[in-house]
Amino acid sequence: MLCVRGVLLLGLCHGLAACSPPHTNASSRAHPSGSVAGVLSSPLPAAEPVPNERVDVPGGSFNVGSRPGDVGRNPELEPRQSSIELGPFQIDRLPYPNDGKSPPLTSVTRDEAKRACAERGERLCTELEWERACKGPESLPYAAGKIWQARCAIEPLSCPSGFDVLGLGGSLREWVASEIPGKEGALLRGAPGSAAGPEHRCAARHTADPMSKAEDLGFRCCKGAPNAAIVPEPKLGETFSHAKITTDVLERVFKADPHTKELSSLKFYREPDAANTVVARGPGDKKGFDFTVAPLLWQPAPGSEFMLVSGKSGDNDAFVAVLHVLGGDEYSVAASFFMKSEPGPVAFAYSASIRPRLHWSTCWGCPGETGKILFRPPENVVIFQP
Repeated sequence: MLCVRGVLLLGLCHGLAACSPPHTNASSRAHPSGSVAGVLSSPLPAAEPVPNERVDVPGGSFNVGSRPGDVGRNPELEPRQSSIELGPFQIDRLPYPNDGKSPPLTSVTRDEAKRACAERGERLCTELEWERACKGPESLPYAAGKIWQARCAIEPLSCPSGFDVLGLGGSLREWVASEIPGKEGALLRGAPGSAAGPEHRCAARHTADPMSKAEDLGFRCCKGAPNAAIVPEPKLGETFSHAKITTDVLERVFKADPHTKELSSLKFYREPDAANTVVARGPGDKKGFDFTVAPLLWQPAPGSEFMLVSGKSGDNDAFVAVLHVLGGDEYSVAASFFMKSEPGPVAFAYSASIRPRLHWSTCWGCPGETGKILFRPPENVVIFQP
């Protein structure tokens, strides 16, 4: 058996940054729910902020959460991307005190932040309001566009979101009013300027003691009735369950990945005959594992969901692949393993009591004919043959 394709750990490819629409000085600014100006390599500079300026964010739906496989994603905190409807609200254009001539107020607890907003007739924003204002009308990953702009950590006021809100995720962590049900700690959005690029994503969630104070921890206020919608919290489901995917869909997924694009004429093995063949080739002791050649859904940790597939490419080559489940019939390759001149069959050996790993095998119990598939937090998978 010759392995010509090892392990693949993917991130998502990002495009260019989006620009902000022209700004007019006013105490409150309204934005349409449609698209912002076209995507540019360098966003247009934001207009000079006006003291106590608020931005009207229209009601509508946006993509909350992140795509599995996104670099920096924490699947235990960030839900798989889905659409959520929010009502209209107003948000301060700048962090408190919302005055471009004054530095942000930091080193305050969450309760102190709530009181400061209340004294102005406002309130602390919910986390979904913060994320909506950050992602803009096009639900972009970063406030400034599709990719992280390092200058936004140095000059956060030069990086408006699609709704023209300034400084979101650039150089400050910000308190929000939302809670994680059943978990201790208060929620934060945004990241300090020293954080790695992926930490500045609009979907990134963090927790802290609500009594925490830090020089990089501030807040901003919102106005209007708070939106009741909450983030759909990732949950831990069944470890393994049978699933379905067509060879047409799988070929489309493979074609989109540079390391599997050459695989073609895909065929699945016959269930349960092929799985029984893999066991029968060896001593016959299953060692407490279940066997299948059918696609499997795998949930090794809360919020992490993968699809496991094995089959043939042509008549003589076999593959094992692990796919990120993006939703619907959308997947991306998380890891793959290709076996030249090995027709298989290749079966999965798994146990519901063992979440972080399973085996693949062409002859169960035969030396050199079995490998492992391992989950490595936060969202990586490796496939190997000892």
